[in-house]
Amino acid sequence: MPPDELSDSRKRTPLREVTETVMVKNWVTAVTTQQQVKVINFLLWAYGGLLTATMLVFFLQGFRLWGFSLDVGLLRWLGGATVGEIAGLMALTLRAIFRSR
Repeated sequence: MPPDELSDSRKRTPLREVTETVMVKNWVTAVTTQQQVKVINFLLWAYGGLLTATMLVFFLQGFRLWGFSLDVGLLRWLGGATVGEIAGLMALTLRAIFRSR
């Protein structure tokens, strides 16, 4: 919702219209920035969780805890897919959020 100062119905002068335009642009920029911060925080936590889960699988495989055993080819595929996924999604995310307008 735009700032309340814009809702009054006083006579608009050219200077007032410019001031209102600047206020609205500032408000839109602030809201957009807040949304970008929320998206980045969510994705960074999600990427961290994915990396942690993958490292847990490697840890379980390395120490053979509770009879955990996976094929070596599957582990290589899992590691490569994780690195590729994280790098690709991070690149897409950062490019979309910080692209120049």
